[in-house]
Amino acid sequence: KLRPFELALLIVFGVLGMVALFLLSNYDSDDGDKNQVAVRNSVEIWGTLNQDLMNKLIRDYADINEDFEKVFYKQIDPRNFDFEVINAIADGRQPDILFISHERLIELRDKIYSVSYDDWPERDFRNSYIDGAEVFALDDGIYGFPVMVNPLMMYWNRDMFSTAGLITPPTTWEQIVSETVPSLVQRSFNRSIIKSPIAFGTFNNVKNAYGVVSTLLLQGGSRMTYIKDEDYVVSLTSSMYDNSNPFYNAMDFYTKFGSISNPLYSWNRTLPEDKDMFISEDLSLYFGFASEAKELEEKNPNLNFDMAEVPNGRDATVRRVYGRFYSFVLLKSANLNDSFAVASTLGSENLAKTFADAFNMAPVYRSSLIGGSNDIYGQVSYKSAQVARGWLNPDLDRVESILSDTIDDIHANRKSVSGSINDARDLIRESY
Repeated sequence: KLRPFELALLIVFGVLGMVALFLLSNYDSDDGDKNQVAVRNSVEIWGTLNQDLMNKLIRDYADINEDFEKVFYKQIDPRNFDFEVINAIADGRQPDILFISHERLIELRDKIYSVSYDDWPERDFRNSYIDGAEVFALDDGIYGFPVMVNPLMMYWNRDMFSTAGLITPPTTWEQIVSETVPSLVQRSFNRSIIKSPIAFGTFNNVKNAYGVVSTLLLQGGSRMTYIKDEDYVVSLTSSMYDNSNPFYNAMDFYTKFGSISNPLYSWNRTLPEDKDMFISEDLSLYFGFASEAKELEEKNPNLNFDMAEVPNGRDATVRRVYGRFYSFVLLKSANLNDSFAVASTLGSENLAKTFADAFNMAPVYRSSLIGGSNDIYGQVSYKSAQVARGWLNPDLDRVESILSDTIDDIHANRKSVSGSINDARDLIRESY
């Protein structure tokens, strides 16, 4: 019969032994600062990014943790992504995890598992991630494990600028209006555009028009949309900075470049897509995402271009640019434990930077951005990542269609700028 003191000692040593056994079983001798995570069943991830590259990154990690040999990634055409996911869920063949940008978050929100703030305190989230990643932190919890951001950047043709006597790219919209357009635009006698300085003014032949318009709105102080009392509030026409109307200012400025009667006229709907024009050296400035830099190099090895941050207003006190934030999100499925283990591991700080660098984006961890990048383009995009923001659109395709119609209505004089943007705001509100 054991005395109380001896019994207590046995219990204490037993507990310590169990803790030691747990630590030893999770210790990774190849990477001592990380714990391996057990994955018992296969886990399938769906996303829109390159399948070969994503699976290579996962296989590389599987060399450290062999359980990740059970993890597979499948690339889905972005044009059909939402349709494929919803139908897969209906048929009971859904993946376990989605790797998506915030642009798809609201449409799929009711299918996604969120982590409560009791389990993941908001203070911890804010301390770890840059401000823009909070697009995944909604009123009822955190929707996923943020990994990287693809900020909108400004690409400029160095030869076209230097030929016109311009040494550096514009840093303000005022410079574009007063210096870039007058110096670089080439028109024929009948106002046909031969070479364009900037592809603003239309929607369908501007590859990233949605990102450009969103940037102008964010820079104007719009809160875009937010959640209040479980409802989505559309705040496109209200500024946080003053009494101005960000939506009106954005549309008025953007459409000027597509109006043939305006001195800034430098783009129209008959021209090829702006990215193709930039590659063929008929466009001086291209507003594309950070991930596009290497593709531009490959498409035209002789193209003498560089990347710069998107301009802000001359008097701006707060810098903003639109960015696509990517996250591993969990679908509500029976394989939740394994999905959580995989998503939290792949979304960890070291792996997030690995993913970001591989896809030519920027990591969303504050500490990773502080560490900087050795890549020639990463050195610029990392700066933009710090001020990048996204917004909770209800349906990306629907919103793009609304913005496209709004711009067409303004150019065709079917509606005033004020009438057009008010109608667009109401249509976006109805889409939630």
